[in-house]
Amino acid sequence: MKKNILFAVALCGALCANAQNVENGHEYVDLGLSVKWATCNVGATTPEAYGNHYAWGETEPRKIYSLDTYKYGTSPSTLTKYNNNSSCGTVDNLITLEAEDDAASVNWGGAWRMPTADEWQELIDNCDWTWTTLNGVNGYEVKNQTNGNSIFLPGAGYCGENGTGGDGYGDYWSSSLYMGDRGGPYFAWDVCFGETLVDKDYNSRFYGRSVRPVCEASGTATALHTTEKATIYAENGRIVCEQDFRIYDLFGRDVTKQNGHLNGVYVVKCGERATKIVAR
Repeated sequence: MKKNILFAVALCGALCANAQNVENGHEYVDLGLSVKWATCNVGATTPEAYGNHYAWGETEPRKIYSLDTYKYGTSPSTLTKYNNNSSCGTVDNLITLEAEDDAASVNWGGAWRMPTADEWQELIDNCDWTWTTLNGVNGYEVKNQTNGNSIFLPGAGYCGENGTGGDGYGDYWSSSLYMGDRGGPYFAWDVCFGETLVDKDYNSRFYGRSVRPVCEASGTATALHTTEKATIYAENGRIVCEQDFRIYDLFGRDVTKQNGHLNGVYVVKCGERATKIVAR
């Protein structure tokens, strides 16, 4: 038993500092807001990696971003989807991207989607934004003012008719259509930032911009983990495993007797294998 506890403590030492929740294979951070924010951009595997750029309403990156090739209209007056103004094309009164046109939903699946303009504003209003560098990449550490959790948003630039620009600056799409007088539904809301500015803005839909997904995780179930000999998962505060197992908290304490009333990150020891899992 002592050997098992020491093993769990050693493993936790490497994991506990950055333990994150998982939705459909992608990590998210609880910033104490209405949604959970992903730790990296669509097309990236680390927080500082740029990932892909997408036109608004498109789900695959392009080599060229121009109005002539935009999926939903090749001029400001010929929009074929997401339009509430008869002078701009076909009116459907859709003002938020549907899942089939959402780069986060299509590429990551599960409960992932692009954040709305209001959710971006919530992130701006309720977190501290600190310009910093992560592994040589400029961007913002965005930290919750209450729980201290944070994400990193790299300044990945944007893609337009003249190629990629704004390297070192950030430009991220929301899923929300712009409905103001200046350009109307030809634009969509985004968030742009540099070293001295963070601002919610609106821009032409055909431009390629970064996508940082969000999810509305219910917390009733977590990711499925499969070892060579057993499948482990958590649901409603209980960890389930096909074989005999022990549960340890991040301090190495055996909390197996608390199974069914768990809430947090745990290490499950099954045979000679240990697996980190989140139970809610």
